[in-house]
Formats: sequence, C-alpha cells, structure tokens
Amino acid sequence: MTLHIPHYFGKFTKNLGQILVLCLWQSCHFFSSEPSSLEDLKLSQIHLKSGEVIETRMAITSAEQTQGLSGVQPADFQDNEAMLFFNLYDDTRYFWMPDTYFDLDLFYLNADLVIIDIDRNLPHYVGRENPDSIPRARPIYCRHVLEMKATSPLAKKMQIGDQLIWKGPYSLEQTTQGIRQYR
Repeated sequence: MTLHIPHYFGKFTKNLGQILVLCLWQSCHFFSSEPSSLEDLKLSQIHLKSGEVIETRMAITSAEQTQGLSGVQPADFQDNEAMLFFNLYDDTRYFWMPDTYFDLDLFYLNADLVIIDIDRNLPHYVGRENPDSIPRARPIYCRHVLEMKATSPLAKKMQIGDQLIWKGPYSLEQTTQGIRQYR
C-alpha cells in the first residue's frame, strides 16, 4: 500500500510551521512580564472604588513633569482623564500653573495610591509672563500627584483617604521597577 501525498502538502506544512513560530513569538512578547521601553510604562488607568475609570497620562521624565499640562487645551483633555506625576520616592512636591487653560484639582498620593491631600480648583493661568502672578499649589510631602480638570465629575467624587486602584499592562510594582531601570 502506497500513501500518496499531494505536492502542495510540503509547502502547506512549511507555511504552517512559520505561522506557528510567529504566533508563539508574538504571544511571548505580548505576555512578557517586563516592559520593553519607558513608553510601555505610560499605559495605565486608575479606577475609583466605584469602578469608574480615569484614563491616565503618565509624566515620568523630568521634562514631562516640567511640562505637565502646560499648553494643553481643554478640548484635548477630557473629564475622565488625568495626568499622573509618577515618582520613585516621597518628597515635597511643588506645582504651579504656567500656560494652563483650565482649573485643576491636584490629588496628592502615597506610594499605595491613597489620597493623602487635595488642592481643589487651582486657577489656570494662560502664558508665562509675570511669574509672580502664576498660581501655585501649596507644597505637599507625598509620592505621586494626580492632576484632573476641576470640573471633572470624577474629580469631585474623590476624597482624602480614598484608595485608587492601578490598572495597566504592568502592576504598580512592575511599573516602579521599570521606571527605576530607565532613569
């Protein structure tokens, strides 16, 4: 008895093998527990205890933290968005409002993302002229700072003592370790 295998079968198995290798490589990369770049670490959300979601822009580098929300127009920053100034250590944090186009609420967080203080309705200031007139937040000792529009319904719900919940492709600990690696 002779088994007849069509001539295209060899080509099919070769292509199938290539597809399987590619899928395996992609899945390993997708499910990797290590961030491959600083940009990977900037993908995150913060959830309130109610389950509501805050889409989070991360300010990690010195340049990003200096820039903050300066120059961002109201239409480019939604009520469900925040900027998280992510830091590796506790320190006194200073914020001022040059070239801002909307009032902000600042939430001061400990390392576990518990709100330890709030500065509400910090006035915006368009431009950088006359630095003495630019509004400043009071200095607060904390780990991270979360900025949101003062008009945000989500911001209005947040109170001192609230535990915020980190959601992202990496855990809070992995994100912290990854940032240490890239700094």
